Amino acid sequence: KTVHRFLLTLEQVGAISRVGRGQFSLGMTLADLGSQVAVHRVLAEAVMQHLEPLSENLNESVQAAVLEDFNIVSIAHIPSRHSLTIGIRVGRRWPAYCTSLGKVLIADMDEDTLDKYLDRSGLEKRTANTITSPGKLKQHLKQVREQGYAINDQESERGMRGVAVPLKSLTGRTIAALSVSGPTARLPMSTLMKNKSELELCASQVTKTLSGGQN
Repeated sequence: KTVHRFLLTLEQVGAISRVGRGQFSLGMTLADLGSQVAVHRVLAEAVMQHLEPLSENLNESVQAAVLEDFNIVSIAHIPSRHSLTIGIRVGRRWPAYCTSLGKVLIADMDEDTLDKYLDRSGLEKRTANTITSPGKLKQHLKQVREQGYAINDQESERGMRGVAVPLKSLTGRTIAALSVSGPTARLPMSTLMKNKSELELCASQVTKTLSGGQN
């Protein structure tokens, strides 16, 4: 079964531990790059099961991403069927600080790691809305962490807007992020917040799949 294969692969790379018959603890501790690649592949397969119906429902670009150094990396993506869409491809990198996906991921960092990130990342002003002050970004990330989602309102690219939510392990650790994005003309804030609710449901379904629950 697909779920069983997910669990076996995650266990083999040390991402989960067997705690009983048919029971696993999903810690997602990634020891090396080889483990990361394997886990990201399994994550992408699990995510795509749920991104496909989400994409059909919302008809906007949906994707999943993970954090690597200062950037986010797309591990799964389904474009919208509209003629005007976003140039996203699996494996593409973006700066984390100015994207909804990235903000969700770095908001989960501990204080010391976040301070190092802010000190080393170089907050380039990509648009008029980009947050480039480390202090302001840190405060913004605190809000992201508390509310459980992040919005990118033309911070990485003019005319584009998106919302992202965390994909969490059973232990509560953020292991990836899911987003919906598109042109501001199609995504007013009211629509974006409706999409957020759909994303949260999708994220919970992915976590259930990875933990061995029924699809």
